[in-house]
Amino acid sequence: MFVSLDLAPPPPPPVRRPGGPRAAAAGGAQAVAVFVGKPSGTAAAERIARDGGFEVVRVNDAASAEDLLSHRSADLIVLDGGLDGPIDFGACLRLASLRAGAVLVITDTDDEVDRVLALELGADDCVSPRCGDRELVARMRALARRGGFSNAPSPGSKGLRFSNFRLDLVTGDLRRLDGTRVSLPRSEYDLLYLFLSNPERVLSPDDIRAACKGDGWLDPRNAAVRVSRLRRRLRAEAGRDLIRTVHGLGYILDTPVARA
Repeated sequence: MFVSLDLAPPPPPPVRRPGGPRAAAAGGAQAVAVFVGKPSGTAAAERIARDGGFEVVRVNDAASAEDLLSHRSADLIVLDGGLDGPIDFGACLRLASLRAGAVLVITDTDDEVDRVLALELGADDCVSPRCGDRELVARMRALARRGGFSNAPSPGSKGLRFSNFRLDLVTGDLRRLDGTRVSLPRSEYDLLYLFLSNPERVLSPDDIRAACKGDGWLDPRNAAVRVSRLRRRLRAEAGRDLIRTVHGLGYILDTPVARA
């Protein structure tokens, strides 16, 4: 049954931004940071995280992280590549697909293409282990504030239904109404949540970049690229475009949204 959904106040409404499950690293419950990878030259990052107020948990690989996060929550997932080698892109994609918290990649690679690819695969930020302690903990706290997806747009709402999809706001799963799961990279999930939180509102590229924070959104062209990718993904499942371009203004979700 569809119920009328009014997620935004009368115009001009502010753009509603995705939020985290707790007041992590901002005076609320202690934030949890899961470090993925064997301890290496970046072990100091764990100390910095602890000193910054995080509860730190270390696991050896993405499979162990997936098992851990199946029964406990996290605000930040740190892919700890450190000084030892290239970015593990497979682990990056797997961790981002969990949608269990913001993903930070620590890597000392000088290859810009590798860092950009990590961001495109769903990482929220990439940082060198040689950055200053204050910068690293500030990045961790910023990511933790937006990590996780358990907040519904309104009290009591556990999911959103649109077209032939349902987005579970507790687990972060996007599924067709027949139950088939649709896999989304973290950046596209953030973007979809933003559209669903602002029904019938045109979102400009600047609105999108302001709401979907992280280094992967700094380039003004990235909003257009990621909207295009999300539009193609939804079109392949729904059989029509659900996101429409409003020339000169931005983009709008072109389908009703209901609580479900």
